[in-house]
Amino acid sequence: MPTTRAKTGQFARVATNLAIGVVGLVIVRLIVQGLPMFQEAGWIVSGKLKVTAGAVIVVDALLLSVLVRFAIELRAYLVARFVDVPGLGAMAASLAFLIATAIAFTDFKPVTLAWPSTKQLYLWSFFTLAAALLVQIVFLLYRDRDRIAALVLGQPMPATATPKDSMAASAGG
Repeated sequence: MPTTRAKTGQFARVATNLAIGVVGLVIVRLIVQGLPMFQEAGWIVSGKLKVTAGAVIVVDALLLSVLVRFAIELRAYLVARFVDVPGLGAMAASLAFLIATAIAFTDFKPVTLAWPSTKQLYLWSFFTLAAALLVQIVFLLYRDRDRIAALVLGQPMPATATPKDSMAASAGG
């Protein structure tokens, strides 16, 4: 079983990977936006989507993959660090996925200008994904609220009821 120091080191690595990925891709994004050959390349879809906007969309997709990787690694870290609160890692990952979804919705919107027929599909796809992530967060928060409260307050974790205990309690025994 990893020590607290090893777990802290794991989180530091995850956070550093996120920082390097985000900073690096933000720099690439700024370079792409500033290069004259991208600005002068013209249109992907005449009058609707420029080459520069398409290149920025590609860089933003890479940035979103960095965020998704962070969410996956954060979930693994939290699952290992807070064993008594099993949903904490999934909640944090879902929150990171929700943020990535909001960023993607905003950043990829020029696609709907280039192809207006995709506007409703675009909107409802992102809406469905965001709603599903929110439902998962609410479910996990509700399910693990006692354990989270105990963790925050530094109190002992509540005992988990087994199906056998539940049946005995409902039978009055």
